[in-house]
Amino acid sequence: MLRLTDELKKDPKRRISAGVIGYGGAFNMGRLHLTSMARNRRMEVAAVCELDPERRAVAEEDFPGIKTYGSVGQMLRNADLDLVTIITPHNTHAKLAVQCLEAGVNVVCEKPLAITSAEVEKMMAAAKKRKVMISTFHNRRWDGDFVTLRDLIRKEKIIGRVFRIEAGFSGYGEQGTWWRSSKKVSGGAIYDWGAHFTDWILNIVTDPIDWVSGYQVKNKAWNKYDNEDHSEYTLRFKGGCTVTLWMSNLSMSGRPRWRVLGERGSIVDVGGKFEVKTLVNGRQMSTEVGFAESNWDAYYENVYRHLLGRAKLVITPESAGRVIGVLEAANLSAARGSQPVKPAFA
Repeated sequence: MLRLTDELKKDPKRRISAGVIGYGGAFNMGRLHLTSMARNRRMEVAAVCELDPERRAVAEEDFPGIKTYGSVGQMLRNADLDLVTIITPHNTHAKLAVQCLEAGVNVVCEKPLAITSAEVEKMMAAAKKRKVMISTFHNRRWDGDFVTLRDLIRKEKIIGRVFRIEAGFSGYGEQGTWWRSSKKVSGGAIYDWGAHFTDWILNIVTDPIDWVSGYQVKNKAWNKYDNEDHSEYTLRFKGGCTVTLWMSNLSMSGRPRWRVLGERGSIVDVGGKFEVKTLVNGRQMSTEVGFAESNWDAYYENVYRHLLGRAKLVITPESAGRVIGVLEAANLSAARGSQPVKPAFA
């Protein structure tokens, strides 16, 4: 990071050269990342590393002139990159990130940053040693609904001190039979959308964490994969707030995506808006608040400005590590009969 900042100061016209590792067809995430980078005129989308030659051809068609490589080592030796984003299965993030960091390249990982806290510590150590950046693509920190919820609670303090949060997704049906439903590869069901929710929760309540208790259910009839079909945790903050997060494929009855209770009111997601109840001059009042606009491009704008030394990094490895600590603790607790576990990076 310091090396890149010095180089950019010497040559103000120099562009940040960026690439991605992984250009698989699922969700077209490789294209999403490169497109977001390219919207910043000071970032140059320069390289793609992808094992599948057919997907490399798609990348070349999507971004004419981009260089493609079949191995990470080949790309690191030849592409002269400043920034690499890793878009691969969860259990490969740590190894690939350390390889890139040790080569002196700044790294962004798709969420989650890793599966275990030990992996996070290795990634942070490699980044510190080489004085480069490691971050996670928690782009949904800029989702309009979350931005609105966070501001209502932390800036406007409209419901007072928050003591209870219930959040999550519910549905009913088997998971897809690919790597995201393999616990060894994905880390478990709660590492998917649960990573986003945990990041949100830790940015609504900023107190230190006391403990995490996990609970998981597997539908034995759905035996084509080994991810849990219902996964939840209870998180207790030292300040007294208690949070329950659930990710369920076994729930035929739905629940609100968010239900937040404070000492002076409540906030509930009622679909496309929040219903806010609070006290005004001693009277209970109710209103509806629409969601702000989302802005995912703000993530790479912040990374770019940080690499230039003009802004603090929003998604720090420390904040991403806290997410992994909670998810890891939830899995450990579930395996121990829901016994409370103190998470890493609490």
